[in-house]
Amino acid sequence: MKKIYLLLCFLAFYTLLLAQVDSTARDTMDLSDMSIEELSKLKSRYKTTEMEKMVTQAIAAASRKPLSLKRSPSIVSVITAEDIEKSGARDIIDVFQQVPGIDFNVDVQGVVGISIRGLWANEGKVLLLLDGQEMNETAYSTLIFGNNYNISQIKKIEVIRGPGSAIYGGYAEYAVINIISKSAEDINGVEANVIIGQTTNTYARQNVGLAIGKKVNNLSFSMSTLIGRGQRSNSIYTDIHGNSFDMKNNADLNPTNLNLGLSYKGFSARFIYDMLETTTRDAYIDAMSKAYSTNFGTYMAEAKYIQKINTNFQLQGKLNYKRCTPWLVTDIIDSIDAYPNYKIIADRYRFNLAAIWDAKYWLNITSGAEMYYDDAQKPDIHGNPQVFARDNTNRVRYFNYAAFVQSLIKSRFANITLGARYDLNSATGAAFNPRLGITKRVGKFNFKGLYASSYRAPGIENIQLSISPVMKPERTRTYEIETGLQINRNSYLSLSFYDISTQNAIRYVVDTTSFADTPEGYLNSDKVISTIGGEMEYKYKSSLGFINLAYAYYSVLDGKNDAANEVSIDKYANLGIANHKLTVFTGVNMGRLFYIAPSAILLDRRYGYTSLDTQGNPVLTTYTPQMQFNIYIGCNNLVRGLSFGMGVYNITNEAILYIQPYNGLHGDYPGMGTEIIFKLKYNITFKDEQ
Repeated sequence: MKKIYLLLCFLAFYTLLLAQVDSTARDTMDLSDMSIEELSKLKSRYKTTEMEKMVTQAIAAASRKPLSLKRSPSIVSVITAEDIEKSGARDIIDVFQQVPGIDFNVDVQGVVGISIRGLWANEGKVLLLLDGQEMNETAYSTLIFGNNYNISQIKKIEVIRGPGSAIYGGYAEYAVINIISKSAEDINGVEANVIIGQTTNTYARQNVGLAIGKKVNNLSFSMSTLIGRGQRSNSIYTDIHGNSFDMKNNADLNPTNLNLGLSYKGFSARFIYDMLETTTRDAYIDAMSKAYSTNFGTYMAEAKYIQKINTNFQLQGKLNYKRCTPWLVTDIIDSIDAYPNYKIIADRYRFNLAAIWDAKYWLNITSGAEMYYDDAQKPDIHGNPQVFARDNTNRVRYFNYAAFVQSLIKSRFANITLGARYDLNSATGAAFNPRLGITKRVGKFNFKGLYASSYRAPGIENIQLSISPVMKPERTRTYEIETGLQINRNSYLSLSFYDISTQNAIRYVVDTTSFADTPEGYLNSDKVISTIGGEMEYKYKSSLGFINLAYAYYSVLDGKNDAANEVSIDKYANLGIANHKLTVFTGVNMGRLFYIAPSAILLDRRYGYTSLDTQGNPVLTTYTPQMQFNIYIGCNNLVRGLSFGMGVYNITNEAILYIQPYNGLHGDYPGMGTEIIFKLKYNITFKDEQ
């Protein structure tokens, strides 16, 4: 343990030392604040650094009108393609470890989901967009993470660490993640990538990706695909009753993904097919006699058109279709395990129309309306009929209507964002969500003050499996402040603080007295759930290398919790989620071609109910701090178009554990042990036509 702490201290010292090498570089300012004369004088002095580009780039997810990172009316983390490549990330979980406030926990049936700011957020509380398409499945609104995104084809990820319901509606209660793929112009050719991961006793992942893209005049086309296989762990899983099994060959993660994009002038279209085939043996509570297939499939299509009426006014229309078949289990015929077949086909049709008007040089107004229609059915399985629990029919339908408005105001005092969205749902009623953001720049500092109301719309099965007579939407109010400092041309520091309170929290309830093998259902909590906390993000980037430091802290407000999440011996913590988290991602360029990137992740102690006493009562377990160390060595363009790298993840073979963040009687779920990875990427660039 002492050696691990010494290694962590060395990493922290090393990152600070690297940062000081370029501390004498000339400071810069936000280029968007400079006059034409100042810009012309500045042009000959120095070239814009990568850090300057990052803090002045347009952020699309936080506002309907893109604004720079400093002016964006949200607390945002940005991860670039270079950050992903040089960190040696294996999948999207590794990528999100770089973001303060994000954690991962186990749900049920082998699914690892997301928590944010001390709150379990996997069921409909975080909206994940891939090229504008909603990746939350429609039945329960969940997200599934692990070996299922082609990270080599990601251009940029924008993470709004705060609510986005005023823009996006009912999945953006706590956060919004916007994944932007490389465009046709970015690819401009053919690109292939391979990632192989191996542990001491089995394979960890074997994935192959391919992308092609080309722009000719006003026509652009891009395609990317991913196919492969992987495993969640090579360790032993033990359920709450003490029954164990080897997760090797019992926790598959096999992705198939296709992403097609087409655009011509103001028209664009996209189609995404995403299938993650998994196997699970952990079920809800009891370990089963064998592993069963549990698959998550999604088809998505979008057509979008932008019509510019004049230089100051444009209309945007979007039509979306999404079909989900999540949590699909159909291979159980004769089984001794209490694990039922399940199949749902959930279709969502959405239409969105928005008008964007630059009324004055200091005033932008965006307004519009949206409607979506959910149509879900449960077909027969092996001749056996299925029905929805509440309606007692095999088909249900819901409508949602929404109107929204947002104004951006520039003044001498500050930049002000004021907006709201009103939703009316046929099953859960109305929700009104206002939003206010004030941003100000003073010299090297920038300040943000933010308030937002948000909500989580219950999913189809949340409604149908409701214990309460009426399932209400969750309602959350969030206060945030942030201070950013451009230390010099190559480094940027931000500090943020938040206060989150949620009413009518939708809870997944398990009978903890009889230890039933199936969940009881959903209900609205009668208590207010609240966390407060702070986050720090420091980024350094230069020709020498890069440093990404992220620290997050949360605390439960005294008494503002409920039985589903509370820790009896620590009133300031929630189940499964560490109060403190520190991540260190660094890289040093070793000449023109090679670089070395060590990284470390430290989680404070955590709590979980993962065993029973002699009377059959749940026993609270305290988990010691978890520390993971990794190292990656990469090479760019050894020969033209060829890049490769090798790395070791979890060098010390730490017992990486995903703990259930609510009292659902699920055992702690082990992650992968020491894994050696090899990554290869090769691209052929198309010649430009004269």
